[in-house]
Amino acid sequence: MPLVVVLAVTAASVPAGAGEVAPTLVRQFFSHDDYSEVHLSPSGRYLGALVPLQGRLRLAVVDLASRATKIAAAMQDDDIAAFGWVNDDRLVFTVADLQAGLGEQQGGGLFAINRDGSEFKELAPTIKSLINSGRLVYRYTRPLRLLRDGGDDMLVVSNDPNQRYPDVYRVNTRTGRRTLLTLGKPGDVVRWVADAQGNVRAAVTDEKGTRTKVFWRASSDSAWVELGSYSIREPGIVPVDFDADGTLLVASDIGRDTYAVFRYDAQKKALGELVLAHPQADLLDRGFIRDPKTQRVVGMRYEGDRPGQAWFDVDYARLQKSVDAALPDHANTITKSGSRVLIDSYSDVDPGRYYLLDTDSNRLEPVAVRRASIDPKDMPHRQPVRYRARDGLEIPAYLTLPANRDAKNLPLVLLVHGGPWIRGGHWRWNPEAAFLATLGYAVLEPDFRGSLGWGRKHYVAGWKQWGLAMQDDLNDGMDWLAAQGTIDPKRACIMGASYGGYAVMMGLARDPDRFRCGINYVGVTDIDLMFDVTWSDTAGTNFIRYSAKELIGDPDADRARLAATSPLRNAGKIKKPVLMAYGTQDYRVPLIHGERMRDALTAQGTPVEWIVYNDEGHGFLREANRFDFYERVAQFLAKNLGL
Repeated sequence: MPLVVVLAVTAASVPAGAGEVAPTLVRQFFSHDDYSEVHLSPSGRYLGALVPLQGRLRLAVVDLASRATKIAAAMQDDDIAAFGWVNDDRLVFTVADLQAGLGEQQGGGLFAINRDGSEFKELAPTIKSLINSGRLVYRYTRPLRLLRDGGDDMLVVSNDPNQRYPDVYRVNTRTGRRTLLTLGKPGDVVRWVADAQGNVRAAVTDEKGTRTKVFWRASSDSAWVELGSYSIREPGIVPVDFDADGTLLVASDIGRDTYAVFRYDAQKKALGELVLAHPQADLLDRGFIRDPKTQRVVGMRYEGDRPGQAWFDVDYARLQKSVDAALPDHANTITKSGSRVLIDSYSDVDPGRYYLLDTDSNRLEPVAVRRASIDPKDMPHRQPVRYRARDGLEIPAYLTLPANRDAKNLPLVLLVHGGPWIRGGHWRWNPEAAFLATLGYAVLEPDFRGSLGWGRKHYVAGWKQWGLAMQDDLNDGMDWLAAQGTIDPKRACIMGASYGGYAVMMGLARDPDRFRCGINYVGVTDIDLMFDVTWSDTAGTNFIRYSAKELIGDPDADRARLAATSPLRNAGKIKKPVLMAYGTQDYRVPLIHGERMRDALTAQGTPVEWIVYNDEGHGFLREANRFDFYERVAQFLAKNLGL
């Protein structure tokens, strides 16, 4: 019998041309996940999961021998946000208030509890409790490594001593006692890496935003040794982990375009054996898969156009092959503990399902469905595509087309990711793209130049190209679809958040005849404000003082170019309708960005739909606000694009 059975509900269909969208449809796409995390204990005897109960996410533990289930942790005014197993008896977790706006939702904190619900311990307070106690400086304590040594200790990073540059502590999850492990650190460290035994042995320091230094040490008692110093313009190395034998594993793009993973010879200060490389994508994240008994790295997860796993162990590779055969057309990530294997199975149309495989009996059973309201049969497929920009640069993108419709002459939503220095799209179900395609729109999400994850050439090509070549890449993707007959180029809307919101406003100003409308939420509207506003969370940081001048432009030396590519300075050219939405508590892109643009547009008669959410910050995390926003989006698109 399955541990939990949740039946999928078929999504409601939306009639073509409908201006009004059923609230139930919006809720299906933008409600919180039903199940967000499932993890096996180190021995595989117990299963932990976040389960919805009485309107909150609780931490439940299942004894897999008896199938008895117990709620181990439930917070009265918060949801459990994430958890991990310290050992078979002890768990740690963080919290968030998913029923509130962003002001209260930033839960944080760190707590520990036994799987039977006993011996609760607060290891770090929540942001809410810090604010209530009058502490105005943001302090955090976050998990760094679960040691898997059978003890009650774990490693955390905390900015208690220094707001900007954290230290590492070994924390006893029963007593809360902390032991500082980074006394005598090599500088202003922004990245710490510990080995499987809990020894902090690699670090990356920030050298005024435009350079980093990498350090290593042979043991916790050894002196730090500098392995290299790299400017943001130079290839370099990034320490990512340690193998069971203590070998440092690094990601590097030295001598190549994309980051690959290598064993590193710290004595020779040179790259050693190549562990894994991808022909198109950077391998930078900590995607290593360890054998739970030996702690040896046996594989690595990666994100290309589609996700995958590379195995360095024959038995694990064989196991992966059998799981993929049982669950076809899905990305299946496997985690082994004892004789049991937990499988997280998802696809572009399936938000995800958890399965449990008993390798002794070879029995596979379902555990939980991430989103019961979404039926994969009704969802539009999400295709990885590539097209050439006008200068020949290849642009990766994801294209989502309406299901059960002829993919010809469709209205387009050009969806621009934020950052902009992040990886934009991934091959998995995306609520925003799926919702828009379900309404009948083609959705194109380009990873325009400057986006991370696709190699150094792609990244560097976007430097100082806000409103220029980065904007060209968006237009070139639209033209590529039009040339194939997939879209009607006369019915296009540009939409995005944060940097994506900037691209919306810049697109409407620079190319006024290209788009019928724009949807900008929490978007930058004035580049000068990014440097001048003193109450944003980037004000006074090394990023603004140094890095931003390399990546965006120098407000003095590049003043003319920045003025020419600042949407607010070009507001007079914007004539098409705009939907703009902001949060009053946004400290990444403060509300003044939206207010000044709104005032400039309304003063000249440009149609503006203006939305402010008083309890939100840089993104809409409260369900009620998301429901309201996307109902407005659907109505705005229907009004301006038609179907």
